[in-house]
Amino acid sequence: MKFRILFPVLLIACLSLPAQTSTPPPALTEYQGRVIAQTMHWQGAGWLIRHKRDREESTLLMREELKLKPGMTVCDMGSGNGYHTLPMAEAVGKEGKVYAVEIQPEMIEMLKSRAAVKNITNIESIIGDPYDPMLPAGSCDLILLVDVYHEFAYPEQMLTGMRKALKPDGVIVMVEYRAEDDSVPIKPEHKMSKNQINKELTRNGFKLVREFDGLPWQHMMFFGRVN
Repeated sequence: MKFRILFPVLLIACLSLPAQTSTPPPALTEYQGRVIAQTMHWQGAGWLIRHKRDREESTLLMREELKLKPGMTVCDMGSGNGYHTLPMAEAVGKEGKVYAVEIQPEMIEMLKSRAAVKNITNIESIIGDPYDPMLPAGSCDLILLVDVYHEFAYPEQMLTGMRKALKPDGVIVMVEYRAEDDSVPIKPEHKMSKNQINKELTRNGFKLVREFDGLPWQHMMFFGRVN
């Protein structure tokens, strides 16, 4: 049975910065030979925190592979209602920080409510811009993108912004459903092959530095900046 991926697009903007005055470029529907997928509505947010998600995706194992340490500054790009954001915040501790970036304010409100229940205070939420992440320059040790990059309508602009936000040795972590595997029950436009991921990231100033192939449905690829 096929079912539709419903992850939100990660479209990021810092609330404290002034509004954009320039006209944005046209949104893309295709990029580098692939179709850009559509996104979900915040009313489907319950699907993001479904009980069987870890069983399907081995999310605990995925986060272990991030190798987060206390004091790190990291970003959950397209945080939704905080499924990964909250445990990331616990992993980096009170001396660390998580930027939670999301285009839909309703998602951010859900994230804030969930964080308040757990008394987690080291999350800085950011409402988004579709073509500029607007993260602080040189701020992030790691930027995590879980099944969201394939929905960016402005992939080059977003990658440029994220590259600027990384520390010199920081990494972007791409987690995407495997296009090479027909048994993964996800629609094709919500999948990416390793070759496609690598082609797009290297085109935009990144280099592959590590891979983890132990997830049941997804690729997990780590990219550093090309200096």
